Amino acid sequence: MNIQIKKGWLLGILFALLPSISAANFLDTEIGARQAGMGGTFVGIGDDASTIYWNPAGLDELKNVEIIYLYGRRYNKGGVNFFSLAQPATSLGGGTWGLFGLQEDVVEIKDNILRKKGIDETTIGIGWGKKMNGGFEAMPFGLLVGANLKLLKAEGINNTTRGAAIDLGLLLKPKEILPGTKEIKIGVMLRNLLRTRMNEEKPASGFNLGFGIIMDKKINLGKGIALSDIILSADADHPEEESLQIRFGTEMLVNQKLLWRMGTNNGDIAIGAGITLSQWQIDYGISLNSPNPSHQISAKLRY
Repeated sequence: MNIQIKKGWLLGILFALLPSISAANFLDTEIGARQAGMGGTFVGIGDDASTIYWNPAGLDELKNVEIIYLYGRRYNKGGVNFFSLAQPATSLGGGTWGLFGLQEDVVEIKDNILRKKGIDETTIGIGWGKKMNGGFEAMPFGLLVGANLKLLKAEGINNTTRGAAIDLGLLLKPKEILPGTKEIKIGVMLRNLLRTRMNEEKPASGFNLGFGIIMDKKINLGKGIALSDIILSADADHPEEESLQIRFGTEMLVNQKLLWRMGTNNGDIAIGAGITLSQWQIDYGISLNSPNPSHQISAKLRY
């Protein structure tokens, strides 16, 4: 399958699925079953196709074409769907390009009664990420940059509004790393840095700082259980006019097939698991919000 056929096939899938995806938060919906299990940390990791949403600078870390589809249920009974694809090594401007679509049912719970607000938000976006090698060799860290252009439509009972916004992402990789580590990453994400008004209001902006460490050691627990590819991560999220939110998470590969995750999301406990099957990976994550948990499940194809 040549590269042009791949691009056409992937774009066809995207536009076929977008009308059926159902709900999104324009700013800081925590997208990803994998990320949910890690407490909502990913800004400083950026190693799969969902990084287009979390930090587009990570797109150029990908070595293969990736497609991810996700479905989730929120603690407030709202549904969320997400689709993303990434195409590495493109000739268009260099770097890696990606597309994503996200929708969310806007609902609330009041006095233990579910009320649908009658608003559905749909976000579609295009992202780009690139390693900045030329002229930066003398720097003590590798540098990746990325950006997203997002289009939002909010459909209410009596009106429909539209808007646009731009995200900017950076990913730093120190060249001198600690003993026992394979890689260290520091991510910065500026959400809705530039945005238009919607119903006389602008979508809120936000600042995310992420830190990730990939360990270079294998741990044998005995009885045929071996842990590898251990990731430690932390994110600090500061949405506009909201308090700072701190998240921690970890992921480890068990016997080269199973993935185990755990974390804390601003005080809420999160756990998750995954399994790799050839080119496929299936993930599940749950955040134990009070009073009701949030669930997300996703499928990833890599080739």
